[in-house]
Amino acid sequence: MATMHVEVVSAERAVLSCDATELYARGVEGQIGILPGHQPALIALDVGPIRIVREDGGVELIAVHRGLLFVDADKRCIVLADIAEPASGIDVRRARAKIAKLEQELAASPNDEVLLAAMQRNRIRLEVAEDPQGAPHA
Repeated sequence: MATMHVEVVSAERAVLSCDATELYARGVEGQIGILPGHQPALIALDVGPIRIVREDGGVELIAVHRGLLFVDADKRCIVLADIAEPASGIDVRRARAKIAKLEQELAASPNDEVLLAAMQRNRIRLEVAEDPQGAPHA
C-alpha cells in the first residue's frame, strides 16, 4: 500500500507525524483530498477539519484554524497551521459553552466579523471532537 509522510505543525508545537494513505482538508477554494503520489502543491487552508487516514487504517482528526498545506515530490505532506487541535485535545463542554455565549452575542450583533469567526472556530472544534471518524470530509 502506498503511503506518504504527514506532519501537522502549529505555531505552538508539532501536533502529528505519521505515515498515511489519505489526507482530506478544507482549502480556501474548497475541499481537497491528497493521496500518495499527488503532484506537488501549496494550498491555503481555511478553518476546518483535517482527516488523516494512517497507514494502519486508524483516523486522526485535527481542527485547523487557517494555514498552509505543502505537498512535495518526495511523498510528504506538511500542514503549517496557525492553530491545530487534535480531537483528543478539544474540551467539548468548553466549546459548547462558548457557542452558547457567542449565539447570544451574535443576536445583538449579527454581522460582527470577530464573533462570526469565533463561532466558526468553535463549531469546527465540536465537529472534530464529536466526529465518529467514519465519514470522509472531502
